[in-house]
Amino acid sequence: MGCTACKYCTPGCPKNISIPDVFRTINTLRRYPDDWRSKNFYNGLKGRFGAASDCIGCGQCESVFPQHLPIIQLMKEAAEILD
Repeated sequence: MGCTACKYCTPGCPKNISIPDVFRTINTLRRYPDDWRSKNFYNGLKGRFGAASDCIGCGQCESVFPQHLPIIQLMKEAAEILD
């Protein structure tokens, strides 16, 4: 995922999902699939923010996101991998 962690997508998320951190976790897991630290990081993230599976597909994030990534679809994929 080509996320630059600008965080334009996070304010206003009704589920308080830290989208850039979810993407960072997925990118790290793709690069290092056997490294347990990514899942550990994500589990800690879920304690402070919403999980990828909490995404309700409202589109708020996509409406303000300058990089035009399909965030809703990517959250679904992230939820399948992480939750």
